[in-house]
Amino acid sequence: MATLATLYDRFMGKSGGHADVHAQWAEARAQKLTDYRLRPFPNEDIAFHLKRIDNSRVIRQMDPQTPRVCWNMIGVAGASAVVLIGLLLPTAYRLMAGYQIEELKKDYGQLQSRKAEMELEEARLLSPERLAGLAKLQDFVDPEPGRVIHLDEPKNTEVALHRESRPLAVPARIADSAAPAAGQPVETQQ
Repeated sequence: MATLATLYDRFMGKSGGHADVHAQWAEARAQKLTDYRLRPFPNEDIAFHLKRIDNSRVIRQMDPQTPRVCWNMIGVAGASAVVLIGLLLPTAYRLMAGYQIEELKKDYGQLQSRKAEMELEEARLLSPERLAGLAKLQDFVDPEPGRVIHLDEPKNTEVALHRESRPLAVPARIADSAAPAAGQPVETQQ
């Protein structure tokens, strides 16, 4: 087996074996040498042999319970996913509703500011000073006092129309096709 210590020893020209390793250890302990020699690694003298095994002719035997176990696992995983989504859905809905509420509040604030701007613009456009300026610009003049006619409200405030009640006149063709009165014989066509 080629380890770092073995390679180092070979590079330095030292040959080694199991007995030689023990001798090196004993020598290093006894003399406490500081010549920077590497100590041997544990299990350095063990060699592993790699044997190739060909399993291409081996056919795996089918387990009859494997499909059932797989389908059970798929069912449990699906049910767990549905439960998890069901538990997380209200939280996600609440979060999205919160975003929508904040967006609506922002829009409401913008609409309120726009409404205030429009009311200010309307007040400016309908101001008496501006209307008087427009009247002078278009040559509008106030009417003379004698030309204004004030309508008086009538004292009687009834507005309902009173009509005479008359019987309704029935057209002749409708009267002919009407059912005969009680006691009259009924003619049948043949």
